[in-house]
Amino acid sequence: MKFVVLGKYTEQGLSGFVKNPADNRQEAAKKITEAAGAKLIEMMTLRGAYDFIAIIEGPNFETAAGMKMLMEATGTIKDMTIMESVDFNKAAEIASKAAASYRPVGK
Repeated sequence: MKFVVLGKYTEQGLSGFVKNPADNRQEAAKKITEAAGAKLIEMMTLRGAYDFIAIIEGPNFETAAGMKMLMEATGTIKDMTIMESVDFNKAAEIASKAAASYRPVGK
């Protein structure tokens, strides 16, 4: 499964960058991802509402959620959002099957 993870650094996290601008956070993210049984595909720093984006491949959502717990518990990251990739055609197939049983409001 692939996951898109968006996150923000806290003041504590940003302070760490100021103290050590050469700190390689992608390498740190790679290590924690592998330790959780997943794989970091890509990580980028962003300009905008979020500070970083990561593409992760893992066995299940719980793996991504566990990484979120740990990373936010450090106090250096906040507001992590995990989005799971889905097979849109499979979702549409399920919707199509269920449509026969659905009655819209007022009909």
